[in-house]
Amino acid sequence: MNSLQSLNLQPILSTKGMRALDAASKDFFANKTTSEPTPTDVIQSGYTLMQEAGAALFKFVQAKALEPIAIFIGGGNNGGDGLVLAKLLMQAGIKSTTFSLANESKFQNEAKLALDDFQQAGGSLFDFKKITEEPKQASFLLHDGFKLVVDCMLGNGAKGKLRPEFATAVQIINESGLPIIAADAPTGYDSSAHLRNEICIHAYETMLFGFPRLDAYTKEGGRAFGKAVVAQLSYPTEVVQQFDEKVYLVTEDAIPQLLPKRDEWGDKRVQGSPLVIAGSKDMPGAAALCTEAALRSGAGLVTLAVPQVIAPILQTKLSEPVFCGLEDCENRGNSADFKRNCTGESRGALQQQHIPTLLKRAKHASAIAIGPGLSTNTSTVQAVLELLPQLNAPTVIDADALNAIATLNESAADSATINSAGTKDSAAIQYLRDLQTPAILTPHIREFARLFGALTENSCGIPSCIRAIATSTNKVILLKGAPTFIATPNGNVYVIPIANSGMAKGGSGDILTGIITALLSQGLAVTEAAVLGALLHQKAGRITREELGAFSMLPSDVIKNLHKAF
Repeated sequence: MNSLQSLNLQPILSTKGMRALDAASKDFFANKTTSEPTPTDVIQSGYTLMQEAGAALFKFVQAKALEPIAIFIGGGNNGGDGLVLAKLLMQAGIKSTTFSLANESKFQNEAKLALDDFQQAGGSLFDFKKITEEPKQASFLLHDGFKLVVDCMLGNGAKGKLRPEFATAVQIINESGLPIIAADAPTGYDSSAHLRNEICIHAYETMLFGFPRLDAYTKEGGRAFGKAVVAQLSYPTEVVQQFDEKVYLVTEDAIPQLLPKRDEWGDKRVQGSPLVIAGSKDMPGAAALCTEAALRSGAGLVTLAVPQVIAPILQTKLSEPVFCGLEDCENRGNSADFKRNCTGESRGALQQQHIPTLLKRAKHASAIAIGPGLSTNTSTVQAVLELLPQLNAPTVIDADALNAIATLNESAADSATINSAGTKDSAAIQYLRDLQTPAILTPHIREFARLFGALTENSCGIPSCIRAIATSTNKVILLKGAPTFIATPNGNVYVIPIANSGMAKGGSGDILTGIITALLSQGLAVTEAAVLGALLHQKAGRITREELGAFSMLPSDVIKNLHKAF
């Protein structure tokens, strides 16, 4: 079992950060070559990185075993990457044609060096303008038998709408129906504004050079980037550290390194004893899904605390957990405490009178989950708000427990919008800050908005938003969605790339809560439990989709595949 800090995760850089890293790295390499580097030395250092990027792109394209290949280039550095690719394909005997949207006189600096090398090796450019002048040639990609298109026109430096010649090229490429590989960013995607233009390359895959960029994994960029593949380049470590924005990509590869170690000699309590507080008369399934997910995630002894009225239903579904039935008022005769709040809406739901029973059970719990399917009736809300400050074990706060905390904001005079500058201290933030136990909050976007205010409209602004909340409340914030974002009190943000519509179904979040709670109960720290839980959840979801498809897969099917994810 390792900490995330020891995994040497790839930092996600912004477009601005990536450009700054490029410039600083070129200066670094030039200074290593000579004590007084000239502009030519700096350009040569940049060309060395360009050759490395082009070589990575060549290996990626070569592995597709598709030819002939149409390479589209512009006159900038992205075009230079394409020229390195074209030269290597030519030398490897792989058929390709390089279509240029820029006159040869437009190539400068590193791109000019790439053009010179390409031409010296015997390569020549095909002027794309000649095609656009002939309307009948619009389908030339298919007529000429091309099998693959590589987009090296603009990369991540493009801003605003495309110029006419680039727009025409993009339309022809998209309409061809051929598989498209984009280099660094699809042409038509504005990496500065984080927007996909109406006319934009729809790549099957995009190779990102050096480091991941968040655009490739967001709802705004994902449709254009397709599957993102990162080609690591030899940027100097000491320079990279200067541009680390504390946002990191985490993939399924990290799962084996984060898994808790099993104690083969330990009894059931040693393997973890979580308490799940969930369910109500209208939502018994949430309690079942959360509990079964915890059982399938390594916990040795799971206790499920549910209203007594739904306990028999759940006992027919679940054989393994210990049940803690929370009695309704009608089952307690003339008890004054229970009759005081014995209203229709509170029957079959968590009530304040259940708190002593829950605290007694919580003394023996190594982790606690609270929220799935609890309901939002007034008695339940008050019970949650009173119970949470009295818990001592690491806790996952989900669903209706989050909604209960959000009610604290209802009397506030204004509701501040979260932005990169931070947020005002709402009543919910103050409440969470005062909670002493380590906790993970698992809101979806709407729950987050009720708690903390609306997120930024563009996904690329989310890391700074949730970082502000995590550091302010001293809690881990796991924002569910595509992708999943996890912010920690130390300011780090972890991004788990996922886009699986099959998991966009009621009950998926309950499973995630169960997995994370089980991991917490086995000794993982809150950050590692949140990240590993999200990874296992999305991996099991991916496997389930591969088996059943996005339409028919159910959250319960995901639980059945947790063993494969582990």
